Amino acid sequence: MFMAIMPALDQIRGEMFHLKNAKLAENYKKYLKSPYNFYGLRVPQLRKIAKKYNNLSISETFNLFDELWNSGNHEEMCLALFLLTNHKKQFNLEFWDFLTNEKRLNKFKSWDHVDEASSHTLGVILADNPQLNTEIKKFSESKNPWIRRISIISQCQNIKKGKIQLTILLAEKLCNDEDIYVQKGTGWMLREAAKKNPVQIKEFIKIHKNMKPWCLSYATEKMPDFKKLMKEQLKQEQETKAQKQEQNSKPVINISAEDISKIKYFKN
Repeated sequence: MFMAIMPALDQIRGEMFHLKNAKLAENYKKYLKSPYNFYGLRVPQLRKIAKKYNNLSISETFNLFDELWNSGNHEEMCLALFLLTNHKKQFNLEFWDFLTNEKRLNKFKSWDHVDEASSHTLGVILADNPQLNTEIKKFSESKNPWIRRISIISQCQNIKKGKIQLTILLAEKLCNDEDIYVQKGTGWMLREAAKKNPVQIKEFIKIHKNMKPWCLSYATEKMPDFKKLMKEQLKQEQETKAQKQEQNSKPVINISAEDISKIKYFKN
């Protein structure tokens, strides 16, 4: 099986090498903060290459995926994820188990890889298999922030179908996550959920208005008036809190009755 996909692998790498752009590679690495290497290819170029291999069998795609996913090259890893979507009509639990295998899962180290896999593969499978919700909840408790981001971004397909309860449940804990990419991802999904049920999401935000700033910013991005209201409320609460702290910090002077009797008052 490995020998069967070697010609495809050589062709892919040959084409990517031919299209490489050193300046773009440098810019992409800085922008994505990825630990992997870059050719400097644009996403449309990668998707175009992936479509050339839509005739591969599932097993061939899986084998080619692993070669690309383990390459240490960011764009080869992108291409691996794009290859999976060639089989979108065949998505099932086999694809879920394949991509969520611990060795593959732990190689997610940038938001673009996470979002591609979560939006176009894992999210699609999850929407059709609610029994996987338990697994997604475990993802949200992972020590790995990229896996926590996967848990919330994978809700995108459920949200499109109007199913937002799991998004809200996950956001309960992730809206105060310490990782900035988890915060942004949670805010993004709350914003998308608001398109389906703005009243419920606004109530959630009111209750959790002290969520991390990035999360609040993303969640209210399409609701400028509501965003302004939340900012004003937070500012008022912070000012009130500061005033109370200032009052509590003032020293209390206790004067005894004996000391008071010794105080002399002078009149002009």
